[in-house]
Amino acid sequence: MLSFDSIGVIVVFVIFSIEFGLAILHKSEDYVLKDMKSNLMIGVLLILAGFLEKGFAFGVFAFAYNYAFFKPEISWGVWVACFLCCDFIHYIYHWLGHKTAFFWASHVTHHSSKVFNLTVGFRINCLHLFYRFLFWVPLCFIGFPPEMILFFESLTAVLNFMVHTEKVGKLGVLDWIFNTPSNHRVHHATNPQYIDKNYGGVLMLYDHLFGTYVKETEKPIYGITNEVNLSNPIRILLHEYINLLKQFLSKNGIVNKIQYLFSLPN
Repeated sequence: MLSFDSIGVIVVFVIFSIEFGLAILHKSEDYVLKDMKSNLMIGVLLILAGFLEKGFAFGVFAFAYNYAFFKPEISWGVWVACFLCCDFIHYIYHWLGHKTAFFWASHVTHHSSKVFNLTVGFRINCLHLFYRFLFWVPLCFIGFPPEMILFFESLTAVLNFMVHTEKVGKLGVLDWIFNTPSNHRVHHATNPQYIDKNYGGVLMLYDHLFGTYVKETEKPIYGITNEVNLSNPIRILLHEYINLLKQFLSKNGIVNKIQYLFSLPN
């Protein structure tokens, strides 16, 4: 039987193939096609690393779950609570990805594209997978089963892929509640009023609570403020890690080095 992850990968690749085929058919500009090809190669690495990471993460989650403070009986209430907690952890991790040099070194890969289409959902640095899951470990200690946490993580990943599109306009009240394409276009934009907004995974709940929600009011300009023109997938993945290492080594003393890693990105 196919797992949820396997079904998600198949759906994502089918949608990607359709979009890439349409881009060729409509004779999209060369830089768009190059960007899509790079995104595909980065996406393949992401999926391969993801399958490895899921097994490792499950092992760590299962170990932590053995030491849970309590293990509530599985019910709809527990499912809802786990979903809200997973979405909160996603928000915090995503926020850190924009607010600290260390986490931005990985997350910049996703934001460095100047276009916005479904293939950008593939443009995620696989390196962060091997430490990202640690943010969800505390949920195991409070009694949420590993399978439940991984299910919501997989669901969020598939939904987050789907919001990378300009083909879907504003959705009214749904934009206020969920992470929709309109909300995510804002998140990827470099327009001054849009920078560091709309971190939500599935819901916009925590963006409303913490004041990071902004509606799409003008056409987004995509990319990053410190513009980089890269088409080589390896350079797209590693360029900011290289800059991070150079800056880290230039700092005097361990305290300054650690402070730099958790300072605002340049």
